[in-house]
Amino acid sequence: MKIDNVKVYDLEECIVASGLPMLSAYDEKEFAECVERLQNDFAQKQSSKHITRACKLASNDSASGHCNFLKGILVACNVTGTQAWWIQAGRYGHFVIDSSMSKMHRLKSMDLETCCHPKTPQNSRQEIAKLVALDDIESLVYACPMGLELTARINTNYMQLRIMYHQRKAHRLQEWHTFCHWIESLPLADEFLISNKE
Repeated sequence: MKIDNVKVYDLEECIVASGLPMLSAYDEKEFAECVERLQNDFAQKQSSKHITRACKLASNDSASGHCNFLKGILVACNVTGTQAWWIQAGRYGHFVIDSSMSKMHRLKSMDLETCCHPKTPQNSRQEIAKLVALDDIESLVYACPMGLELTARINTNYMQLRIMYHQRKAHRLQEWHTFCHWIESLPLADEFLISNKE
């Protein structure tokens, strides 16, 4: 599994917004100034009242609603994983695939020695080679090994990653361990994603 081209959006804005429930009046300029100060605090590796509050809210379970601000922290990245992993990842509702490799269009031209997980049985690869020679696209797609690795651009959020982390960190499929280690590398992962018990 490989994860690259990672972008995290609205981290500071959502941390500041986590304080909105306790405001009597909203001031657009003050909100923008708080976001700017928080960006500077991150750059200087300093904490702030906003981070302290957000960490406290994130320590609640998802059912309480106190950590809803995590839904607004968006993450986009490219993920290369096996078909077996993609099927399991597809069960998460806020895990949007923007675009992905197409088996239907490209399977015939893929080099299965380099495009399959190392644990993919050799006989599966040989069966695919026979079907490529027959030019039977439908049979080729159905015979495709679960170890075929495909890349997709995904969008998700911190709340969804938090749920995935706690549900999959001890999974038997090694790709989930790689994915969970990647989650651990995201900004404020310890405070918002990992240490919270679902």
